[in-house]
Amino acid sequence: MLALGVKGGRVMLVDEATGEEKWAVQAHAGGTTSTLVAMSSKGGLVASAGAAEHSWKLWDCESGAQWMTGARHDGTGACICGVDELGDLLVHEGCLVIAHTAGLEALAISPCGQRLASGDNEGAVILWDAQTGEAERRMEADSGDLSLSFSADGVRLASGIGDGFIQVWESTAGTLLRTIHTPADILGSLDPIYNVHFSPTDSRMLASEGNNVIRLWDVDSGEMRWSFEGCYFAVFSPDGRTIATASDTTNDVLLVNAESGELRLRLVGHQQRASSACFVGRDGGKVASGSSDGTCKVWDSTSGELLNTIVVGVTVQSVAWGRE
Repeated sequence: MLALGVKGGRVMLVDEATGEEKWAVQAHAGGTTSTLVAMSSKGGLVASAGAAEHSWKLWDCESGAQWMTGARHDGTGACICGVDELGDLLVHEGCLVIAHTAGLEALAISPCGQRLASGDNEGAVILWDAQTGEAERRMEADSGDLSLSFSADGVRLASGIGDGFIQVWESTAGTLLRTIHTPADILGSLDPIYNVHFSPTDSRMLASEGNNVIRLWDVDSGEMRWSFEGCYFAVFSPDGRTIATASDTTNDVLLVNAESGELRLRLVGHQQRASSACFVGRDGGKVASGSSDGTCKVWDSTSGELLNTIVVGVTVQSVAWGRE
């Protein structure tokens, strides 16, 4: 099943083979600038966040019912804070609740589906127990977090930073393990890291920079293996051999060889630029891509054949796959 984050705050669950909508909810405020979704490959729950909001929500895959929401500094639950007449947070100095105080920009679920990570535009990263909703730990990045990704074993968490570098954390202890400085960061251009994605098989990591370059990094050594220009997000296939990205000059989705960084396949069909993509199935036999043309397309990742077009009608801002 595919989870879609749609412009205007909606979240949908659809069958990638038939395009049938299983459920759709108005998950977040209609004026939200971006709707984020994340889903464990094992399925069960869909996580979502609205970029202007300070908390995430979890949805049951079967029914579309809201499972839980993260803690907020708004006077709900155990929180002693509140909001003023303009809706701004009034965070009490003595409040012990762990929660965000700025709008969320990043969301990730661990591969096992047991933990959730959220990052906001002021640099706070919070780890949550996805089964109970309890906050486990809060880490402070050096700048706003624009993307998060767990390693295959769930031990490490990478954070793409708005000021142009990557921070890698040990997720249990909250220890900062490594800061990776991109060439743009070293030169002082501060191109933000919009997207990070750990390989599901080893210590490699993809990072997409604001100057439309993706780079493959070895997290253990901090060394860059290759770069690919002219694209703006990137995700690994389940076997770590192929990367899906999108051209910044055409509306095409690109499949790139993860070992060499060479273009393998061009997926042509979107009428406007693709905004997100994910591999579908445990073998990564399909690729799903969301676009500002109001569709989600599903492709064969070997032949490039277009298998299905799911018409949504408004921009599909994020896509994620998981077993039902």
